[in-house]
Amino acid sequence: MSADLHSQLLEVVEKLPSDYKPWGQVERWEDSNKNYPDCSMGCKHFKTLSGELGADWGVCTNRGSKRFGFLTFEHQAGLDCFETNE
Repeated sequence: MSADLHSQLLEVVEKLPSDYKPWGQVERWEDSNKNYPDCSMGCKHFKTLSGELGADWGVCTNRGSKRFGFLTFEHQAGLDCFETNE
């Protein structure tokens, strides 16, 4: 994927306070003993886009998440919506 397209998507993606910094207000590493998963870590609700965009971008399908239905960068969200397939 071109860096230009990636940058353009980062400019238009919806940013929520519940997202990890720098997109939102959640400090990802405030407690080094805690796991702060994101969509890239196998979340069953993160459906990747097809083609090159799928390497970094997808849509959240967790109805209980504030990001439900939103285009999402893989490192942008996690705490309120992450759930593994296991």
